Formats: sequence, structure tokens, C-alpha cells
Amino acid sequence: MDLKQTFVIKSHTDQLRVQDCLSRNREEALENKTPLIVKISTKQEDRSTAQNRLYWKWLNEWSKHIGSDKDSEHYFFKKKFLIGIYNRDDAEFAEMCQAIKQLKNNEQEEYEAIAQHVIRMTSTTKATVVQMSEYLNNIHDFCVVQGKYLETPDDLKWAVES
Repeated sequence: MDLKQTFVIKSHTDQLRVQDCLSRNREEALENKTPLIVKISTKQEDRSTAQNRLYWKWLNEWSKHIGSDKDSEHYFFKKKFLIGIYNRDDAEFAEMCQAIKQLKNNEQEEYEAIAQHVIRMTSTTKATVVQMSEYLNNIHDFCVVQGKYLETPDDLKWAVES
């Protein structure tokens, strides 16, 4: 039995879910003479760590759904959503993007090369918690429209709340 579950207990209902899980798995553990090990912690990972964990989980789900790889989808979503968020919120980033766009009319090859490099170098690690929440919600909404509902584990739901 390889059972690993995490529960966030905020209400009596949450507590009942934990008790139900223990009850369901106790019998199998007894039959296999394998103890159930329960870890209890009040330490909560910070939002950015949780957001990053959720982000890569979703990239993995989405890439499997469409038959791609998570690095390609990481690039795709940065281009589709993150660049726009940074462009809106960071004046220097917006200025750089504007300068790159000016190349588009005159130097198409250089524009493509520079634009692709900027997208590759744009990092989610520079996103604020609010920006990352927006980015994650954009990705989730996009995937839902495309027919794929991305699962959010109970222990990470708080990471996308504004």
C-alpha cells in the first residue's frame, strides 16, 4: 500500500474527511500488517512555493492531455499570459517589449530571435504572489475552455485564491 495524502483541516467537515480516510485505510493496513503513519504539522509552505508546486503539476497535466512536454507548455503559457502580466506591471519590462516590437517591422529574423530569447528568459520566479495567482488562474481558465479541467489538490487550493 503506497498511500500518501495531505489534508488541510479548517473545519469539522475537513476533520471528518480525515477520519473517514483513516477508517477506510485501517483495514487494509491491518491485513497487510503495515502501520499507517500520520504526520501532523502546523507549518504551511509559503504561497510562492505552493504556487510553484501547483504550476508544475498543472503543466504536467496539461502537457499529457495534449501530448506535449511540460517545458514546451511552460514556454507557451509564459508567452501567452506571463509576458502580458509583466508588460502591464513593470515599466522597464514594457519598455523593453516595445523596443523589441519596433524590430518587427524592419528586422523580422532578429525580432523572432530576440522575442524567443526574452520569452525563454522570462521567469515565473520574478512574479509576485498576486501576479502568480493571476497567471495560474489564466492557465486554468484557458485549459478549461480547451476541455481540460486542471485538478487543484485540497492542500493547494489556497495558493490560487486572491
